[in-house]
Parts: sequence; C-alpha cells; structure tokens
Amino acid sequence: MLALGETMLSLIALDGPLSTATRFGATHGGAESNACVGLSRSGVRAAWVSRLGTDPAGDRIADALAREGLDLGWIRRDPDRPTGLMLRDTVGGVRYYRAGSAASALSPTDLDDVPVDAARAVLVTGITTLIGPEPRDAALRLFERARGLRVFDPNLRPGLWGSDRARELILPMVERSQLLLAGEAELRALLGDRPPDELARAARRMGPEEVVVKRGPAGAGVLDASGAWHATTPPATQDIDPVGAGDAFNAGYLAARLSGDPPGVALVAGASCGAAVASSIGDVDGFPTRRPGSSPSDMVSSTDPKEEPRDT
Repeated sequence: MLALGETMLSLIALDGPLSTATRFGATHGGAESNACVGLSRSGVRAAWVSRLGTDPAGDRIADALAREGLDLGWIRRDPDRPTGLMLRDTVGGVRYYRAGSAASALSPTDLDDVPVDAARAVLVTGITTLIGPEPRDAALRLFERARGLRVFDPNLRPGLWGSDRARELILPMVERSQLLLAGEAELRALLGDRPPDELARAARRMGPEEVVVKRGPAGAGVLDASGAWHATTPPATQDIDPVGAGDAFNAGYLAARLSGDPPGVALVAGASCGAAVASSIGDVDGFPTRRPGSSPSDMVSSTDPKEEPRDT
C-alpha cells in the first residue's frame, strides 16, 4: 500500500478546550499516514510519500512513523519550508498552521522515483487534493500511474486552498477511484441529500466499483461490485477523541479487503478499528495490533458491531 499526503505535528489539549487548556500531548496527525499506521499494525506493508521540513517537528514525525514500520524511502526533507502544525482538543476545536508548509509544496515530481505501478493499492484523500494546486496535480498523477487498487477518501476540510471549489476539485478524483471511502456528510455535500445507499449508488455511477459510506455512530455501509448494499451498526460507545477514527476505519477496511475478505466482513473490521481509535486520545494510539497468525478481520473486540447485509 502506498499513500500520498501531509502529516503535521499535532498538539492535543488534554484538560479542556484550546482556549483554556494548560496541558498538551504531542503526537502526529495526517489522514494518509494515519491509515498507513493502521495498515502496518494490521500486517500490511505500507509506504508514505510526503515532504517534511528539516526541523524538530519533521524529525519527530519521521521517527514515529519509522517505529511503526512504514517505508519512508520517498520522503523529501525541505530546508526552506516548515513542517505543518495542528493544535486541537478532543471536543471539536482545531487550528491548522499549514500555509507554506513543506507538504503544501508536494508536486508530481515527488513521485518521479516512486514505484507507484508496483503498489498493490494507492491511497490519497481530499485533503491532499485541496491544500494546493501542485499537491492536487500530484494526487492526479498518483492515480494515473497506479496499476493497483485506487483508493480515495474525500475527507473534506474547510479553510484549505481549494475548499470553496470542493466539488470541482474532488469529483475528478472520485471518478478516477476504484474504491471510495467517504463520510456520509461529505457525500451529501458533493452529491446532494439522499439516503446512504442512494448516495453510494450515485457515487458509483461516477466510476468507483465499490463505495463505502461512513456514518459515525450510525455505523457504515458498502455498495459492493455486484450492486449489493451491506450495512453495519456498532454498539453504543463513548467517544473520547473521535479525530482519526475515519482514517482507522479506512485502514481496517483496506487491510481486510487486501487480505481477501469480502466487503461485508471488511466493513465490520473497519468499524471496529474506527471505534478503537475514537476510544483513546490521539489519531492512531488506539488502533489495535494484529496478533501473529490472525487475519485483519480478527482485530476486533468483544463489542464488535454486527454485520447486517441487505440487498436493495
């Protein structure tokens, strides 16, 4: 698995909202690298392509991802631009300091020496597509060169370079993807207000063969290649820090699919991994580690959601 995108130093308020917090925990956060960490813990070899500044924040991120077993052979260190910074709390407050960051200068040339065509799957999100014109071109180039599964998560975020043109910039990536992993609210913003299965069918008509709709506490559903709709509803849990849960879902789902599990089984694995991350502070801290000899779909807890397959 090969992923392209920005990762920032993340400082998380531990004792309240950003405006009043006095204690912070330092970690890292980025949609694509979060998924790569989850894939690596699931036993899938994962490589992350990006740019980091030649600064302590960049050193910290590179060291942390290396310890997770990610292949970082195609990371560029930029001496002129800093690593991005994210300040956030666990109640919805977040501030990004990524303007002029090293990763905002990602370009198609960053893929020149990357063996994209040898990857079983490639992943990119709408964040990379919307942080700047050159990162968007790099995302398009990634899909153009890919010979494996093309995976896209719209992951819409306000305040980015292209946020006010999200449909214009995101839909071409949807059209080029084979597996779409999307939040329900994001699909509604892109495709209009309709039920989850109809959102999936509308997205599938644009090009993807398989469409997952992530619904947060309401569960998730997937429209498979045969046109069958499967849904899962997780048990009620208390979210401590939901940031990163969607990326964890992506990792759990992808790990199961790449190991040969059908979409319905992968859906349950993804939901379980997302719930595990939401139950702890940090973007990846709660992601389970695969036990030797087990399959990715076995990375579940005693409170796993039950699959409810339906054909419509």
